[in-house]
Amino acid sequence: MLRYYSIILLLIISCNVKIQAQDKSSEYNPVEIHLQLKSSYFWRGMTISDVPFVLASANFTSKDGNFKFGARGSNSFNGTYKQFDYFASYKYKNLRFVVYDIYNYSTYLAPKTDLFDYNAATTRHFLDATVGYKVSEKFPLDISWSTIVFGRDRDVLPGDVREEGKDPVRNGKNRYSTYVQLSYPYQVKDVKLEFFIGGVFALNGEKDTFFSDKPGIASVGFNASKVFKFGNYTLPIMASPTWNTLKNTGGVVLTANLF
Repeated sequence: MLRYYSIILLLIISCNVKIQAQDKSSEYNPVEIHLQLKSSYFWRGMTISDVPFVLASANFTSKDGNFKFGARGSNSFNGTYKQFDYFASYKYKNLRFVVYDIYNYSTYLAPKTDLFDYNAATTRHFLDATVGYKVSEKFPLDISWSTIVFGRDRDVLPGDVREEGKDPVRNGKNRYSTYVQLSYPYQVKDVKLEFFIGGVFALNGEKDTFFSDKPGIASVGFNASKVFKFGNYTLPIMASPTWNTLKNTGGVVLTANLF
């Protein structure tokens, strides 16, 4: 099995090398396609996947580069983690707005997989809205505020029904779980560093959130990025050590931006 995945990785890198070897056109291209390989997946302090997975995305971009919308999908090597998302973003000077419609249909969840179910009590979707701001080019502190505004970020009440093999009905209040992050970049020779710290809490006053059973600092760490060169070809790699002070957990995620 390891040999099988190694062959796949070599083929992907080979394709990436061929793509980057082509002449780059300065003409506007509204369509972007990207592929990442990740060793695991930590998101806002939560372990989403503890095995390697691929993340593919396709999006349309405006000519000025400020507006984007598209879709992305993730699948772990062993098939336990699966996710399909839609997203849209808009950037104005140092301000940005991002909305994700996130649909997780991993096998470790109940096997209800209705992609078009948007009933607030039963949907597996959740809408995550972010407002971000970079202070300035001279002081590039980035501040982001993300809130789950709709979906399965709701309380399960004692009388709610759970059918065999399905997610529970959630008739409780929307918690509006929120993640606020501060990040700051720093360059050390050919390595780009980005230090970050993020906290979680619920806007409706509940103690537990979508990310944890209590508010607090859920994510502390840094991203270290470097571009490796193979002759005339490049391969961006990022290592991300992260700690969760609420759950006393942590780990390192390795990301290869294949194209």
